[in-house]
Amino acid sequence: MLGKVSRTGVQCPETRLRLNDCQSIRKGENVHIQADDAHKGPDFVGIGCTKCGSTWLSYVLAQHPDIYIKLKEIYFFSYYYHKGYDWYHAYFEERGGRLAGEITPDYVITPRPDSSHREFYPKYNPRNTLKFWRPKAPSARDELKARYPDVKIFSIYRNPADRAWSYYWFWRRRKEKLNKRVVPFESMFRDDGRWIKTQGFFARYLAHWREAFPDMGVFFYDDIKTDPIELVQSTFRFLGVDDSFRPKVDEVILKGDYNPMPDETRAMLADTYREEILRFSDMTGRDLSHWLDVPQPESSLPITAQDLQQDAKSMPG
Repeated sequence: MLGKVSRTGVQCPETRLRLNDCQSIRKGENVHIQADDAHKGPDFVGIGCTKCGSTWLSYVLAQHPDIYIKLKEIYFFSYYYHKGYDWYHAYFEERGGRLAGEITPDYVITPRPDSSHREFYPKYNPRNTLKFWRPKAPSARDELKARYPDVKIFSIYRNPADRAWSYYWFWRRRKEKLNKRVVPFESMFRDDGRWIKTQGFFARYLAHWREAFPDMGVFFYDDIKTDPIELVQSTFRFLGVDDSFRPKVDEVILKGDYNPMPDETRAMLADTYREEILRFSDMTGRDLSHWLDVPQPESSLPITAQDLQQDAKSMPG
């Protein structure tokens, strides 16, 4: 049984066939997954994370003569899955013997929870759900594993506090340009608007993806600042291309323009993500203790001898 027919076509229960395939079945066509899909699709996919340096990483990877990136963010599994795999494969068909891929940062949490309410944050309007309706997104992880079992998956990560703050201002600037309503950072983070909090649960989602791709690559935004050449070389090695190639790494890509984070906000975020950071550090073997650093209030700083001398001078004789 194919299920009932609606305005969107046949609803196929308990399958992961795309809408195009369902329509083909209705027409009596023979539908099957092509054996050569793996050769038509991506050789690598970056799955995350937003505001963690993925645009910079895409820029330097695309400079390599053995790597082909037609479009950095395709959003196939997030928004355009209903267009079908032929549509997706078209982005890689001009690879010409090179490794082809993409980096869509929100694949890491696709399908995204409570999509309707959080996507149109802060004002949920049922009419938006109808206006921007699209079929439910599949599991990006499961689809990639089923279609392209040898695809190389990687992600780049950043201090989740800085990531959340950067994303908030990215979101706010876009809203302000459109004269749309904005809310304070604390409200957006509390409500998990646009999944601003969820995307910082790195350990949770790394464990989820490692179930399907145990050897997925893990890279860090911190290294863009400290050793960009080694970062890009390690990425080249992970992908299996010549790591002696030297791309331009000093270009500033999408420089953030936002207010500094208040100390109390950083303290709140560090507390929120503390256990997640400790677990993520253990999973990756990387010391991330500095992600938990919080400026101390002046009242809690240790008293020095100079402070005591200054106090003595100010005391009445």
